[in-house]
Amino acid sequence: MRRLLIGFCIVALSWGCAKKVVRQGTPFDLDKIVMAKKPPQEETWREKGIRLAEERNFEEAAQAFMKYVVEEPENFAGFNALAVCYKNIGDHANAMKNFERALEFAEAEERAKVLANIGNLYYSAKRYQVALDNYREAAKEFDKNPLYLVLVARAWAALDEMDRARKVLAAAEPLYKRLAKYEADEDRGLGYCLMAQVYASLNEEQKVYEYLEAALKASPDRSIKRIQQSIEDEKNLLYTLKDDPVLKRLLDRYSTKSVSRTVGDQERPRRQP
Repeated sequence: MRRLLIGFCIVALSWGCAKKVVRQGTPFDLDKIVMAKKPPQEETWREKGIRLAEERNFEEAAQAFMKYVVEEPENFAGFNALAVCYKNIGDHANAMKNFERALEFAEAEERAKVLANIGNLYYSAKRYQVALDNYREAAKEFDKNPLYLVLVARAWAALDEMDRARKVLAAAEPLYKRLAKYEADEDRGLGYCLMAQVYASLNEEQKVYEYLEAALKASPDRSIKRIQQSIEDEKNLLYTLKDDPVLKRLLDRYSTKSVSRTVGDQERPRRQP
């Protein structure tokens, strides 16, 4: 079974930017439910929940996942998915209740994911200290994934502890190439974008561009869309880079590469069986 995505609750990146201090940020969306799919057949409650969540019909998806956890009451993934649905509905109390249930059955890497979800739930409520505590626990549970260190740094920045945020990022940097290993295909580049946003809060513009370019290298098409959405949103940390010529050249370069790759793929003759 494909790994259930971390199901990260939608989190707001709300702190200073490289060129302008911004206190309100748009969600950094890692809040998805992805599980392995089976060949077409009669839909199970689990499969129905996945389909409805992908359609963003979270209320009905929650109903399906509730029936799924009755069938598999010791499966952390079911409770985690149910919690993600409640988070998207806006029912934080039930989201927390089900994240805590997921923790009871999760182990190692899965436990780290749930702890990060809980941290994001508190982060979205601007309870940054509690979020920080959960991120730290996630990093202890599974220290191979540097994303948890980045989340710790983000929480320190939200608490205006910039020196501590910078220290944690310095620890994460030697490991940042591991980010791709723990990202699903559809989320390639998201971790690098998050690092760029954290560096924006620290006014380290060179690092912002370094990690934006890493995101573009990891997934040009998806990252171009993410960055363009960010710089068009007045509340986003990257908005102040909207008219920056360096960013424009960077986006143009990878947009050209993306188009060239697509054309090349279309023209390349298929290998005969």
